[in-house]
Parts: sequence; structure tokens; C-alpha cells
Amino acid sequence: MLLKGIILEMKVKARDFILLAELFAGLVLMEVIFRGATIGFKDSGYLFSETSIIMLMSLSGASLIFFFRAVLPEKPGKIIYICLIAATTVLFLSQTVYYTIFDTYYTLYSFMNGAQVVEFMDVIFGAIWDCIIPFIMITAVGIAVGAEGLKRTAGKPAAFIAAVLCVLCVFASIMISSVKDSDPASPYQALYGTGEIQNSVRSSGLLGAMGIDTWKLAVEFEPSVDVDDPYVSTEPKDNIIEELDFKELAEKETDDTIKVMHEYFGSVEPTEKNDKTGIFKGKNLIFITAESFSDMAIDPEYTPTLYKLKTEGYNFTNFYNPIWGVSTLDGEYVNLLSLVPKPGVWSMKESSENYLPFSLGHQFSDLGYSTKAYHNHSVYYYHRNLSHPNLGYDFKGQDKGYQFTDTWPESDLEMMQQTAEDFLTPDENGEIQPFHVYYLTVSGHLRYSFYTNDMAKKNKEAVKDMDMSDGCRAYMACNIELDKAVECLMEELDEAGELENTVIAIAGDHYPYGLSADEISEFRGHDIETEYEIYQSTMLLWTADMEPETVDKLCCNMDILPTLSNMFGLEYDSRLLTGKDIFSDSEGFVLFKDKNWISEDGTREELKEKDPEKAGAIDDRVADMFNFSSLVLDEDYYSYLKDKISEARRQ
Repeated sequence: MLLKGIILEMKVKARDFILLAELFAGLVLMEVIFRGATIGFKDSGYLFSETSIIMLMSLSGASLIFFFRAVLPEKPGKIIYICLIAATTVLFLSQTVYYTIFDTYYTLYSFMNGAQVVEFMDVIFGAIWDCIIPFIMITAVGIAVGAEGLKRTAGKPAAFIAAVLCVLCVFASIMISSVKDSDPASPYQALYGTGEIQNSVRSSGLLGAMGIDTWKLAVEFEPSVDVDDPYVSTEPKDNIIEELDFKELAEKETDDTIKVMHEYFGSVEPTEKNDKTGIFKGKNLIFITAESFSDMAIDPEYTPTLYKLKTEGYNFTNFYNPIWGVSTLDGEYVNLLSLVPKPGVWSMKESSENYLPFSLGHQFSDLGYSTKAYHNHSVYYYHRNLSHPNLGYDFKGQDKGYQFTDTWPESDLEMMQQTAEDFLTPDENGEIQPFHVYYLTVSGHLRYSFYTNDMAKKNKEAVKDMDMSDGCRAYMACNIELDKAVECLMEELDEAGELENTVIAIAGDHYPYGLSADEISEFRGHDIETEYEIYQSTMLLWTADMEPETVDKLCCNMDILPTLSNMFGLEYDSRLLTGKDIFSDSEGFVLFKDKNWISEDGTREELKEKDPEKAGAIDDRVADMFNFSSLVLDEDYYSYLKDKISEARRQ
């Protein structure tokens, strides 16, 4: 009788649901504008399920907002309603602006840890201007829907129906997403797999993606994993730690997750030692992760030192530098640990208390090297004051050990000038301790403008005759500062008598997303392809006594750590890293944050056309790379191998 009464009452007040319909239309419109302004409408092959989920999640969100407007008394109902509409509008606006800057979306984890974003208000305002049309459109929709909610009222029976509708829509979305599918673009993988929020947005819309992200963070989501073929045979010529017998470890392990991890890493094919193994043994290493560095910054006239390293060292012609979910921090994580960053969190920060034996800091420290790291921006940004000492470095920089001139961005040259003596000063016996130094630079940071970027302004005169747009010229001007810094470093090494005995490696943290596609096309001399080509770059690897060598193999920044470990003859296990030694006979491979990839057989799209079965097998391998990299982080997996690794390094 009660339900019948509610239904009858609802028939009388059917007009109450006009507001619900307006809310639903408003949220769908925000999703459409947002999608068009960010990832676009490219068909992933799941048009029906994606559209269904986006519509259902929009209706669920509309029903929830409507519920509070209808169930609460008039004044509180209006206040809560406006707050919810404002929060929803700000979510769409902030994600649009964030994507405009970083080419990805922020997660709840980043939002909760992201107070430092206020340091970049000029960048934010510039990005708002860059996306001003969708920004205005989303704002207008939010204002219109907000105004409608102040005019219309609804009763409690309508609130009851809205609550039921909200739950049913979420349930239906989960059911659609639960259709098992190994394709990384599928709704199933967005909900149950390990992947970046970008795939979730594509398959579930922004509201659905934020819901998935919140759920995964709340439950500390870990992927379900298994291994079909646990073990492969190894040979003494492989780059492995022989003491790591994964079969024996698995047989003794009682924790199911760790047992499966032992089986997985026992199934990974190791890379073989080769003619580059140990060729740098005994030398010093300076490794620079350079902000937004790309081969576009290398020019014989404007950046002659970088040009010297490229033309007189290893010239990597098929190198990719993908962007990951947390911009520079994830770029460092890939460069320094050769693991896929865990989506949704700051992997480097989360690794701060983990055992990380394969970082270059720890590998060289175990050999008795001095291991130091420097950064010319605040060492507390992204909590690097916690993570980088755990990588094996004596870590110093702005606000910790040094005070560089307060500019934005800070000067790479000044950092080299102040820090070089820290590791090049002889001891009481007149000897310089062997060293490995890691630099994280910042001079190449966006925005590329002669009005807001101090490094661009500093070197503006040097690029005045460069026949390119202002953005391109400003980018080059910023990298002139990096070039001067590397030149200074080489002069200091030469003066200390260490230049001949030092290897210099330079790689970017990500491609220069502060440049528009049109500006990158200017550098390339043709219209840039944005799915893959936009991430093409280079790594510089040079030492004074080498012969120049061109390397055409497909490779990426995930390969840096195993490549350097092999060339320095370090004790590492190639099965435990996601990247591969570039000089080994392993297949060249590039992995992207949305689980897209390039193999030696072509891009994912190309191979799906030519050989769907092989493409599917690679998709499965990529899923394993994401899943097991996340588990390495979450489970502090390397700590389970600590005794064996320590035993190997004592010998």
C-alpha cells in the first residue's frame, strides 16, 4: 500500500522529474564537451558499451544530486544542490585544464596530495586560456543547471525514486563492465585491470572514471594475476642473479600473491650478456633526467654541447619517451627503476620505504662509489626528499643543501656550477672517489614563453634569429640553459682529470607537452602524428674515448636502467625489470600509459590487422607488465629477494 501511495503521488507530481531530466542532460553535455576538449571521440571498438556506461553514470550522478535537492527542506536543499553542481562543474573544468597542461588526467590520490599546484598559477591561467571555449561551455552548462535547481522543487516520493534509480544505474554499469575482455580499451579492463585513468575516462566517462579511481584507492586495489607457464631455463651467459631460483622460492612461499610473483618472474625470458657488457666498468656515471628534453632541443648552432654528445656518442634514432600519469615523477620512476608506474598513485613516493636494489644509486653504492643526486627545484616537491635517498643517493637541491636563484624555472647551469665540487673534490690522499651522480633538471619546464619563463628570457637573445614561432624559440632558449649546464659539467670534469673516465647519459622525463602539436610539427618539418610519433625522442650516451655509433633498434626510456647496468657490468637480474638492455638480442618494444604499444612488427593497430592472435598475445604480456609492476610496488616484492641479492653482491 505504501509503494502504491508513493507511485500515485508521483503521478500527480511527475513535473518534479523535469529537474532530473535537466540534470541528466547537463551532465551528458559536460561529458561530451569534456571528451571533445581532451581525448576526442576516437572509436575504441566499444562504442555501445562505452556510450551505455557514460549515459548510466550521468543518470546516476544526476539522480544523486536530485535526491539531495528533493529530500532536504527547501533552504538546505538549495545549498547542498548548488554545492554539488559547483563541485561537479569544477571537476570537469579542472580535469580539462589539467589535461591541457599534462596530456593526462589527475587522480584522487594526486588531488589529495596536490597542494603544490599553487606554485604554477601562471601555467594554470595559461592553460585556461588555451582551452577557453570548452571552459566557457562547461561553466555555462553548470550555471544553467544550477539556476534550474533553484527554481524547481521536488517531493520526497521523487527522492525515493531517484535513490533507487541511482543504485540501479551503478549496478547496470558494473554489469556491462563485467563482461570479461582482455582488450586494454575494454570497460572490463578499466574496472578490473591495472591501467591509467585515461582508459577509464574513455570507457566510462569522467564521472565513471573518478568513481572507479576512488573505489580502487579505497580498497587498495591489486590485480588478480596468474601464470600459465611459470619457468624458463637460464644460462650463465644471461644477465641474471644465479642465486635467484624462482622455482625454489615459489615452492617455499606460503603467501599466494608472492608465490605467483615468483612464478611470473621465473617465466620472464632474461637478456643475454653481449659485446657491450662491462665496457664502462670502473668508469664514473653522470645520469641526467632533463625536464622535457627531446632531440628537438639538439642543434649544432644553439646547443652545441648536446649536439657533440649525440654525434660523438651513441645516436639512438628509434628511441621513444612516453608520458605517464604523473608527468615528471613517473618519468623518473621509469628512468630509474625500469618499472611501469602504478596508475592512480605517486609510485616514486609510494616506493620510499621499499627495498630497491637495482636502482643505479644502490648498485654503484654497493661497489663503493660515492652516489649523489641533485635537483634545482624544491627537493620536497612530490616528496622527493623521501624517495630519492631511498634510491641510494645523498640527495640535495633547492631548500636542502643549496639555495639557487629564485627564478622560474631555476637554472640548470647554476646547479652544475654549485654542485660539481661536491663530488670532484679530492680526498686527503689527493684522489677523487669513484662517483655516480644523478641530476634532475628543471630549466626546460613549460610554459615556453618569453614573458613568463625566466630561462627563455635569459637566453632570448641567442635565438633571436631562429626562424620559428615564439613557442619553439622559447623551448630552444630553455634548453640552451641545459646545454650550458652540460658544457660546464664537462669543463669541471676535465679540470679534475675525470672527463676521460666518466660516462654521461641524458634522457627526458617525458616529451615536451608544453609545445602544441603545431609547434612540434614545426620542429619536425611535417604534420606530427599524435598517437605514436609525438613521443619520439633520443637518449644521449657518451664518454670521451668512444667511437660514435648509431643505434637504430626500437627502444624507450624503460630500457635505460638495464642498458646502463649491463654496460657497467653491474650485478642485476634482467627478469626483474620491465625494460630490456638495448644492446641485447631482445625484441625492441615501447609501452604507453594507455596500454598501447609498438613492437618490431609494428604498432598495435597495425599488428591487430595483420596478425590478431599475435597482437592479443602482446596485449596479455602488456597487462602482465602493468599488473606485476604494480605488485612489485605494493608488496615491496624485492624485499623477498633481499637475502639472495645480498649474497650475490658479497661474492
